[in-house]
Amino acid sequence: MSASEPNIWCLGGAVWDRKLRLEAPPVLASSNPVSETSHPGGVARNVAHNLSLLGLPVALLSAWGDDAAGALLRMDCLRLGLDIDAVLTVPDTATGAYTAVLEPSGELHLGLAQLDALGTLGPGKLTRTQPKRSQAAIQLADLNLRRDTLEAWLAEERQGLAVILAVSEPKMAALPEDLSRLDLLIANSGEWWAAGGNTELARRGLRRALVTQGAQGVRLGQWGEIQWQWQTLPAPPTPQVADVTGAGDAFTAGVLAALLQRPGDWLGAARFGQRLAQICLQSPLSVAPDIHPALLDDLEDRNEN
Repeated sequence: MSASEPNIWCLGGAVWDRKLRLEAPPVLASSNPVSETSHPGGVARNVAHNLSLLGLPVALLSAWGDDAAGALLRMDCLRLGLDIDAVLTVPDTATGAYTAVLEPSGELHLGLAQLDALGTLGPGKLTRTQPKRSQAAIQLADLNLRRDTLEAWLAEERQGLAVILAVSEPKMAALPEDLSRLDLLIANSGEWWAAGGNTELARRGLRRALVTQGAQGVRLGQWGEIQWQWQTLPAPPTPQVADVTGAGDAFTAGVLAALLQRPGDWLGAARFGQRLAQICLQSPLSVAPDIHPALLDDLEDRNEN
């Protein structure tokens, strides 16, 4: 592939985010005062945004509606320099929306997702972009996609890595049955066990995973001949958590960026993911503007050594 073509593809959600932050502990069945912000979001889009801030060429495969929210998402993606040629604009369909109700501490209290447009991205919509995607170093798909779409994607011929990012415990139902062609699953501990945990995921063919555990750090699991081998990376100290939204997307972007420069260094990739997640946790935005290309210098230094 040419140097100008994206070497990472992100497949999945691109939505308009709305955050409602409670000013006091919530009282059910009553009106609660909140502060509100809104901005472009979506798991795959957020990962792509982080990667673009690192200066890496990235393409997005998603779907949005032909409404005002979709037009705003399109303009913002173009501003970031994302390749959105593969994004579908779906007539007479609302652009996806995600509403996060946050505790006063910034922790997630409730998340609500509407993904009507993305639901139209079926297996047949993958065909046009498959030749280009097959040349990419890494393809990431999030579990907002339909299960049949994910199954078709995993079955494709490709030269690079295939990575799936979990998005919630209920959506683990979209995880394909056959995971033998998946190079990496990224999930939090709740999502890991919602999919059946160690024994079940090994039965389905999974051989490598990064399981995030919040303040307890990240676990790298690799399947041996008869059992999982686990290594734990402690969480880096974070002085103050402003907002947890987007931290998992930043972590994933860090993992992909590191694997792009140091293929096969799974533990190092997890460390760089933690670094980006730490930056995100200290920002009130879902994608921290403090992420920049110079952060990759440490990866380059390690290559030289």
